[in-house]
Amino acid sequence: MFCNEYDEAAKAFSIEDDNAIDAVKNDEMLVFTYPVQYSTVPKILRDLIIENRELWKNKKVFVIATMGLFSGDGAGILGRLLQQYGAEIIGGLHLKMPDSIGDEKVLKRPLEKNKELVKRAEQKISKAVQFLKSGKPTQEGIGILYRMAGFFGQRLYFGHKTKNYSDKLRVDEDKCIGAASVKSYVP
Repeated sequence: MFCNEYDEAAKAFSIEDDNAIDAVKNDEMLVFTYPVQYSTVPKILRDLIIENRELWKNKKVFVIATMGLFSGDGAGILGRLLQQYGAEIIGGLHLKMPDSIGDEKVLKRPLEKNKELVKRAEQKISKAVQFLKSGKPTQEGIGILYRMAGFFGQRLYFGHKTKNYSDKLRVDEDKCIGAASVKSYVP
């Protein structure tokens, strides 16, 4: 929605799309959007950034971070990683959305509440696009105060939850009711 309102010709790509890297090579402005997980960047996105570090030099980047409750510096944490590789972070936007962490009961909301969150996020996106077009992009999640809020509000306490994330499939065979059909996939 953000990209479409900013420029109808803009194309959105999943990071899993084979064409995403080629698209990055050919554009000087990028918009990244991702779900914050315990006030950090999901492993799949962090890996993509690091593995393609040479692509970010001189790119202008706007970061959109979605969150279930609170992030602090969701946009900033990805922004700082991209800056290490030469990107210029032009702005950030935080959007409270239905959660993306399936095992946290505190984040679960009824359907109507989730619909209201999405509606408010859409309104916020429209305003952020207007600000960006006027040359005054939103700066949510960017800066030292946001960084402190992200660290003291979440990473200090919950940072350990993402330390062991892996790209390897793990199955608890004692709990899995379909263990016989997935054993061949367990590393």
